[in-house]
Amino acid sequence: MIAPTRKNILIVEDDQSVAREMAHTLERMGYDVMTVLATGEEVLEQSTKLPHPDLVIMDVSLAGSIDGIQAGKYVEDHLKIPVVYITGYREKAAMMEEKGKVLLLKPFTTEDLRAAIGVVFYRLSLRNTPREISHPQKEYTDLN
Repeated sequence: MIAPTRKNILIVEDDQSVAREMAHTLERMGYDVMTVLATGEEVLEQSTKLPHPDLVIMDVSLAGSIDGIQAGKYVEDHLKIPVVYITGYREKAAMMEEKGKVLLLKPFTTEDLRAAIGVVFYRLSLRNTPREISHPQKEYTDLN
C-alpha cells in the first residue's frame, strides 16, 4: 500500500501570532507548512519563486494594498490552487460563501480548520475522479 503524500500549505496572515498558532496546528494535523506570507503583494511576488502548495489559507484583511480577496482570486484563477479564506467579518463571510468559497470565521477552532481543509480536498477529489462517460449509440437512418 502506498502511503498518502503530505499536503503542502501556504499561510497568508498578517497577524504573526495567529499565523504561528495556525502553522503549529497544521503541522500537528499532519500538513507541511511551506511558509507564512503577510501581504497580498508577497503572494504575487513569491508565486513565481515558491513551489506550488496544495492549498493556501488566506486572511481576507491583509496589510498592504492587495487584500486577501484579490490575492486569493489570483491564486485560484492563475495558479489553480484552492484557497480557504479567513475573516472576522460575518458580512464578508456570507458574501464569499454565496460565491462558493470555503470560509473560516474568526475565531475558529482546530476542528473548524480541519473541516474547511477537508471540504477543499474533498471538492478537489470530486474534480479529479474519472467520470463514467456514456456514448449514445448513433442512429443510422436510410436516407434513400
